[in-house]
Parts: sequence; structure tokens; C-alpha cells
Amino acid sequence: MIIDKTENLLFYEKLLPNLKNGWQEFLKLEEWKEGKYIFEGGYFMIQTGKTKPLMEGTFEAHRKYADVQIMLKGCEEMAWSAVSDLKTVIPYDEEKDAERLDGERIHHMLISEGMFYIAFPKDGHKAVSHREEEHTFTKCVMKIRI
Repeated sequence: MIIDKTENLLFYEKLLPNLKNGWQEFLKLEEWKEGKYIFEGGYFMIQTGKTKPLMEGTFEAHRKYADVQIMLKGCEEMAWSAVSDLKTVIPYDEEKDAERLDGERIHHMLISEGMFYIAFPKDGHKAVSHREEEHTFTKCVMKIRI
């Protein structure tokens, strides 16, 4: 898991060579309209919404894509745990590139406007959450093929 400021996003392109392609496509957007956008090496989605209590729902993990979540407006809290410390509740779905897992929510952090995180296949992550009060957000969820 990597957590950093959005201004540093391209520092990580050596780990994810197609990150630059995705970021360049994102920067071409004139407005943050919800939807899915394709670029060489992956795709991204613009999502808006409200967070849910941290204790509800499950963690997710991916195998084909690194998950780059860029907070554009508002905030969310997210939980992290190593996949090896979690239990599968919904087996891996190759088409969705997602496995749903459950376990303790010990490690959590506020991701606010101007921040991003990268979840690799070993990273169980539970996004769109809050511990105390509900948040609203607009974010870019970029999927980089690995």
C-alpha cells in the first residue's frame, strides 16, 4: 500500500509504468463526470457518493490490476490489512478482478482531497468508509494492469 499526495503521483510510475497514461487521460477531462474511461494499460472511473460505516461491508483485493484511488473532492476513510491476515467471504471473481474478504479493521486512515493511495494484490482495502460521521466524495479510481 502506498499513500501520498496527488502531486507526487508520477513518482510511482516506475512501479506502475501505465500510471502516466492514465493520469494524462484523466487530465484531459473537462469535468469530473461519473463513468468509465479507457487508456492504454488500464481504465479509470469517476465515482461520487457518501461513505458507509467502517464496520459494515468487506475488504476487497485484486489480482490483475493495481487500484489507484485519487481523492478529488471531499474525503473518505479507508481500512487496510494484508490479504494474508483476512478470510475470504466471496471467492475471487476473475471477470470483476475482485475477491471479498473480512477481518479486523485495525489500520485505517483519512484520505482527503489531494491524496491518493495505491493498493497492490497483497493489500486488502476497504474504501468509502467512515468511523464516526458520514463523508461525501468525488474520486478517480484508476485500474492499472499489472
